[in-house]
Formats: sequence, C-alpha cells, structure tokens
Amino acid sequence: MPAIMVSSVKSENSRYSIDLSELADVFPHISGGKDAKLYLIEIRNERNKLVKRFKPFKELELKTATYWYAPTQKWMPCLDLPEDVISRFNIGKSYRVATILIAYEGRPFLPLEIKCVGYDSERIFEYFSKIEAGLISLSLEQPTLNKAISYLWDAYFRLEENDIEGARTSIRNSLDVLGKELVPKIKVIEEVKSFPERVGRLIKELTEFVQYGGPHPGPVPRTTTEMMISVTTELIRYFAKAFENKVISFEEGG
Repeated sequence: MPAIMVSSVKSENSRYSIDLSELADVFPHISGGKDAKLYLIEIRNERNKLVKRFKPFKELELKTATYWYAPTQKWMPCLDLPEDVISRFNIGKSYRVATILIAYEGRPFLPLEIKCVGYDSERIFEYFSKIEAGLISLSLEQPTLNKAISYLWDAYFRLEENDIEGARTSIRNSLDVLGKELVPKIKVIEEVKSFPERVGRLIKELTEFVQYGGPHPGPVPRTTTEMMISVTTELIRYFAKAFENKVISFEEGG
C-alpha cells in the first residue's frame, strides 16, 4: 500500500529535508541511507496556504536520512531534499508537502492498497480521481505488469493534457504488453485450462476500443479513454492478485 503523507519541511545548516517520523511510527523499518521513490502531490507554505497542487503528480527519487529530534532524544528518519528540488519547486522552511511513497529500497512499498499516514492525509486522498487511486495502488514488483502499468500512467498523464490520441496509443501499448508478454507465459494452476486463450481474446476485444484513428472531438472519446484506463487497471489488478494467490503463475523463464 503506497503511503500518502503530509509532512513538514525542515531546514538546518542549509540542508532541507522532509520529516518521516509519522511514517516511521507506522513502519518502524524506515531508516536512513535508503533509496525512495515518491510522487509530489501538493505544497503548502508556512501559513498552510496552498502554493501548488500537481496534476499529474511529480515523480521524485530521493534518499532517506536522519535528523536529531530533541523532544524524544532520538534520531528520526527524513528524506533529503537536494538543492535542485528545492529551487525547482520553490520549497521553503516549515512548508508542508503532500507525497505518496511508492517504492523503498528499490521495491514497491506494500502494493495493492493505499495507506493514509498522519494528519491531513485523508484530505489529500479525497482529491484523487478514481483513475489516480487505481493506478497508485498498483505499485507492483512483477516486471511485465509494471511495464503495462507504466504505459497506463503515461496514458493518464496524456489525457490530463488533453492528448486523447496519445493516451489511446499508450493504452494500446499497455494491452499489447499484457497480450504478447504476459499471456503466452501464463501457467494455469487453479483456473480452467482455456484461461490463457480466453483472457487473450478479452485483451484483443479491449484493444478494439482504442484502435480506430482520426480526430475525436467532443466528450465521448475522452470518456471512452477514461473507461479504458480504468478497465485495463482492473485487469492488471486481477493478474496481480491471481499471481499472489497462486491461481496462475509464469512458466519457467517468464
């Protein structure tokens, strides 16, 4: 479950960092010197006034560190904010940033759910569209599924910029990954033996929804594109759960 956090920005000796103490209260294994991948959702100033809300979210790769927290006399984890990140987003001392931690030490951070951590994180979650919430929850470790998800993120970002044709292309790419790289390697364990063939036909049918070309003015193409992102997201979620529950698996070398 990727973790949604609203954290304060600390500054000491020109070093800026994001406080992770509330996250560490829930997940004590969080420590310094680790790689972390996250999305930046919004920034608020020291008076809690909104500075910027990002749509689509901004992806960051940061390092965890530690700082001395005097009230508890303990070293607490934080995320180092490099100077280029500070200047690019105009982040100041005592600002508050809303983020989603999606990977830690190169691995997905508790996939298939979303965990709200600390004060105000529920408010942030309410801003998410259904598509955003669905995609964020799919922080997976399986490489082929992750490849398909990355195309769906690209489709969503393009849709937010009103590039409907580009979004449709990315959806087709996601379905192509599932149909050509995943389905042929499926080994059935509990499902019926015809499952790979049947799911392959389903993927081909879904591809037809985003196959036609030419201009598509008006709301219907956008609505159809949103629907296809959601449907493909749920298909990937099914595969992830089926692998997790050992209903299906990859053949050797898959």
